[in-house]
Amino acid sequence: MSAALVFAVFAVTLIAATIFYLFFYRAWRRERELRAPFPTPWREHLDSNVPLYRQLPEALKQTLEQRVQLFLSEKEFYGCDGFEVDDTVRVTIAGHACLLILARPYSDFDEVSSILVYPDAYHVRDIESDGMVVSESNEIRAGEASSRGQVVLAWRECQEAARNPHSGHNVMLHEFAHQLDYLDGTADGAPPLSGEQALHWQSSMTTAYEDLRHSLRHHHRSWLDPYGATEPAEFFAVLTEAFFQQPRHLKREQPEVYKALQGYYRLDPTTLWQDA
Repeated sequence: MSAALVFAVFAVTLIAATIFYLFFYRAWRRERELRAPFPTPWREHLDSNVPLYRQLPEALKQTLEQRVQLFLSEKEFYGCDGFEVDDTVRVTIAGHACLLILARPYSDFDEVSSILVYPDAYHVRDIESDGMVVSESNEIRAGEASSRGQVVLAWRECQEAARNPHSGHNVMLHEFAHQLDYLDGTADGAPPLSGEQALHWQSSMTTAYEDLRHSLRHHHRSWLDPYGATEPAEFFAVLTEAFFQQPRHLKREQPEVYKALQGYYRLDPTTLWQDA
């Protein structure tokens, strides 16, 4: 075989391998992962620590299990401040995160790479610069998300959310909603949308956001977490918590907002969750 032919075969093989890796490897690896049976202990963790899982129809339970299986095979978990991450922690967080993509493409979480878990609320040193003025503050946080695909969670807050599935607070749903918001490059309270869906989202969300801010400025109490009034990104995350944990209340109070979220998440929790 001539040197030219050897080189040509090598080049074609390299090109084929590159094309496979870039366009087909991820799908092939995921199909292979899902051929393995879902571990029974993981199902028990879902049943114990993801209350909404218990209320799903069997077909959606299986879908959630598949999402969790892929999530745990691809995302790295790290314990912080000496916290030990075990399967209870991993499956609980993955189960709640994957509720958000239960009817959406799993690829929505492709950019999520790591989850850092603290045992409890943690301190963050925050430095802000405004021209010549530099200010420093210490914040206590229960969770945060970044555009670099990192999610940080306080496990005690996660446990509290798992124990109270119909409350207005769930740090796991909240922070992974931010990751969906980041899909278009910035957390602005609007995940990637187009056409009529985008127009309806902008109209309904803008009105509801301004109504919440107006209500709080006039010292009226709101059933929705006031933290949602700080900026549109937090409004979307807070509404996501309500959509999955208090859907009937949200639908009654904000029907257009509920409709927008239902269109985005492609679910109607009022027909899925008992006592929703």
